[in-house]
Amino acid sequence: MLYHVARHFDANYGMPLWRAAFQFGHAGVDLFFVISGFVILFVHWEDIGRPERIRRYAGRRLTRILPIYWVALAMTIAWRAASAHVVSRSDLAWAILPLPIFADPVLGVAWTLQYELVFYVVFGLMILNRSAGVAMLAAWLALVLFEAVRGGEIALPDAYWQAYNLEFFAGMAAAYCLRTFRLERHKVVLAAGVILFLLAAVAEDFGRIDGYGRLARVAYGVPAALIVFGGAEASRRGSGRVPAVLAAIGAASYSIYLFQFIAIGMSWQVWRAAGLDKTVPPPIGMAVFCVAAIGAGVAISRLVEYPLLTLCRGLGTVLRPVQQR
Repeated sequence: MLYHVARHFDANYGMPLWRAAFQFGHAGVDLFFVISGFVILFVHWEDIGRPERIRRYAGRRLTRILPIYWVALAMTIAWRAASAHVVSRSDLAWAILPLPIFADPVLGVAWTLQYELVFYVVFGLMILNRSAGVAMLAAWLALVLFEAVRGGEIALPDAYWQAYNLEFFAGMAAAYCLRTFRLERHKVVLAAGVILFLLAAVAEDFGRIDGYGRLARVAYGVPAALIVFGGAEASRRGSGRVPAVLAAIGAASYSIYLFQFIAIGMSWQVWRAAGLDKTVPPPIGMAVFCVAAIGAGVAISRLVEYPLLTLCRGLGTVLRPVQQR
């Protein structure tokens, strides 16, 4: 959030130092992909090799990401229309499902969902057939590693081969370890992950590494996996308590991610209309924008995201017997 707000304020006020300070913030995506790989394997561990469970897997994955994504997409299209930026029919058709394509998505942050869908499909193959799925997973890993080392590009959308995909494997490795043994020094692993992540952030802020390059996926991805592994073990042992405020923000993280640009844009319009852009110091404005965007995400999560998720999954449960007949 600070990363995106700092970019917005730099574009409008000229605040390069603030933007540079929070430049590493995009690495939240690296942590997100690691968490995704961890959660999918950990939660669906018992489903692997059981094709009768593919329907439940697909239903839970799609209902988790799509309903609230469609709400964010509709708001983005409406916002663009109000700003005289018309979305073409072809762009709208491709945006209904965040499928990997060469063009930029209508909802900018949905590029991460394109990676998610590729991962979901490949993992789903392991549920349909363990051996074939593992072979496909290994082939995909080989492709991503080959392209990361080669440094070239292939005629496929980024979501199929970019180094970000390595972080799904890092998350799955953490889940496998948590499933197979107990980590005695989980606090050390967690602390090491945090320290290494911060070192990568400092290195990027000072221009020592390219935060968008392939090396950064390792510099952020490995520490993220250590954070997830150590944190999950701590949770399993009951040795750590998360403050209620952070738990609420974590529960709303998907809505915060999807709606942050909408919230920032609307806040900016109100900010300018009230003349605050000329009277309030920009650093204070950044803090206000962050609180407003996070608050909007939490509200949308509680009022829309989770009720919508419950409704969709409830409908799936009701309709399943009818479809089977």
